[in-house]
Amino acid sequence: MMMLTFFKKVVNNVLSWIIWNWKNYLRLPFVNLRLSQLSKRVTMYKNKHLGESCFIIGNGPSLSARDLNRITGIPSFSSNRINLILDRTLWKPYYYTIADSSMANKFIQEIDLMEKKQMFAVVTNYGFDTLKNYFKTKYIFLRSYRKKDSNGLPIFSKDPSKKISTQATVTYVNIQLATYMGFKKIYLIGVDNNYAINKKEDGTYVINKELIGKDHFDSNYYERWFNDRQKPTTNTELMTKSYIAAKKYCDEKGVEIYNATKGGSLEVFPRVNFDGLFDDRGNFIGETANLNRKSLG
Repeated sequence: MMMLTFFKKVVNNVLSWIIWNWKNYLRLPFVNLRLSQLSKRVTMYKNKHLGESCFIIGNGPSLSARDLNRITGIPSFSSNRINLILDRTLWKPYYYTIADSSMANKFIQEIDLMEKKQMFAVVTNYGFDTLKNYFKTKYIFLRSYRKKDSNGLPIFSKDPSKKISTQATVTYVNIQLATYMGFKKIYLIGVDNNYAINKKEDGTYVINKELIGKDHFDSNYYERWFNDRQKPTTNTELMTKSYIAAKKYCDEKGVEIYNATKGGSLEVFPRVNFDGLFDDRGNFIGETANLNRKSLG
């Protein structure tokens, strides 16, 4: 009996050692290898929209069903819980992106059912087990990385088939995808860059009580994602650095990014009037007027 107990203890210790090493050392190389294979699918989209215009849609409080309906049929990138507005729009997601592992773990099933042309999912070690169930679908899975240049700016990914930079906001991911696809004019809407709870890079918090429950287009945005004791935090300082990095890269490549958001605090990109992007018949004509190009770039 003692021998059997000893044997069970040895087996349990060996199994625990194997599991610990798998989680801490062996799993990550396996995940990276699998993702490096899957991410090659994105090459079918390289320069697919060469010279075209697109919209990148944020989830800020300025986003409206009316504005989404106006861009129906125009290539666009949406993200995260955009499905919460779809019962009010004729517009449907064109390209959809998810880069938050906690969101993927919570909502991947409803995202899978949402009407969309294509989905891009940035996969981390944390979200791998949830998303691997969809690896055999038509969706595009991308490998995440977070590195900064010598100036402290996030490195802009020139080739998402290898890695894509994820820094604080999915909008940065979508800008990288848009440039890879060859878009030459990118218009941002709903990118307010204002949040109720903001975590600064030094670890301190800034709370804007007036924005609690009002920093996204839907007051139920965080429902079933965070509970009352676990409020989401954002880092607008890092977000702004991501936007500066995006502007720097796009300026060098001749890609124009305009902020057509109604209000908000993002001032990195030149602002344009969203309604002025359409003629009297509602046809999209893009930015044709002289611009005030003052920015943080």
